[in-house]
Amino acid sequence: MMKKEMLKTGLTLMVFTVVAGLALSLVYVATKDRIKKSEISAKLEAINQVLRDPISGAIIVDEREVNEIVRREGVESRTLKEYKEGTVLGPLYTFLSRDGRKVYVLSAQAPGYGGNVVTMACFIENGEGLMLNAIRVLDYSQETPGLGAKIGETTVQERFSLIPPEGLEHGVRVDKDAGSPQGTVEELKAKGIVKVSDVMTGATITSRAVTTAINLMYKYLTEEVLRR
Repeated sequence: MMKKEMLKTGLTLMVFTVVAGLALSLVYVATKDRIKKSEISAKLEAINQVLRDPISGAIIVDEREVNEIVRREGVESRTLKEYKEGTVLGPLYTFLSRDGRKVYVLSAQAPGYGGNVVTMACFIENGEGLMLNAIRVLDYSQETPGLGAKIGETTVQERFSLIPPEGLEHGVRVDKDAGSPQGTVEELKAKGIVKVSDVMTGATITSRAVTTAINLMYKYLTEEVLRR
């Protein structure tokens, strides 16, 4: 009698397991395309954001070209080059600005306080080298709320925009790592120093992850792309 009850219970559990597995499979199939479409939409939005002039807000390339190139290159993240400080991630999107300059958009990840912080950036070629146009922090989910997670705020990310070639050549640093020098936000950018201590108090590790990512992307572009 006990064996029959155990068998009955086992069969019941097996049926429930099969039904639950089938239900999950159906849900996955039904939502897979929607999730994929959402990921593409989010990536396109981030790309369009870094391609905008931080001052005027105007997109610096033809929007039709953006959609065409992103559709061709895809949005799936892949490793372009690993460094000891972090990893540069593709796809690498190359555009032509409305005034004829080459524009590069790519991403990189570097260790933050709780895990990797992923940053997308747009670099523009000019007569003196590369200029950093703008960034968008894509993933900071493991950073501390109220501290490192403030890196997700637009006003904070704007501090990392419009860094000139001479600033990038020096290596980008947050102001605390540079000894907290005096000067305006724009004056410090010319030296590759991003002033964030006043808007991200006690969160140097997270903002440092962003500057590390910027430096790695700049290094990859200058050493692996522009020298080809």
